[in-house]
Amino acid sequence: MTSYSSWFRAEDGRPPVLVAERLSWRVLILGWFGLVLQGCWIAGLLAGAATIAVWAVLGHSTLIAPVWLGLHLGLALCAADIKEWELRLNGLTAGPVVIAPGAEAALLRLLERHPGILAPRAATAGE
Repeated sequence: MTSYSSWFRAEDGRPPVLVAERLSWRVLILGWFGLVLQGCWIAGLLAGAATIAVWAVLGHSTLIAPVWLGLHLGLALCAADIKEWELRLNGLTAGPVVIAPGAEAALLRLLERHPGILAPRAATAGE
């Protein structure tokens, strides 16, 4: 079971964006490029610049492997928080948190427990 935070755009009838609160394997393996692939452009490019700066300072030193692994692990553990920060920057607001085994089940559970979430937004979009 994973907890999912829901994010809504104001005055929009689209379904919420769900962010899983767990380790991101894509970011663990790919690092900053994994953040960019998940849609976190700002944080991904900042982490990429930090990676290049670390590489420029340490070069081909033996210290670069632990620093590189630590950076990937830190980004992977904080990927959900980084994604939520990017969504907040893009104007989305936080909604309820649900716990479910998958993203589709989380969306169904969210709509089941809070049936009025999409109704007011859809009614204003139709006018």
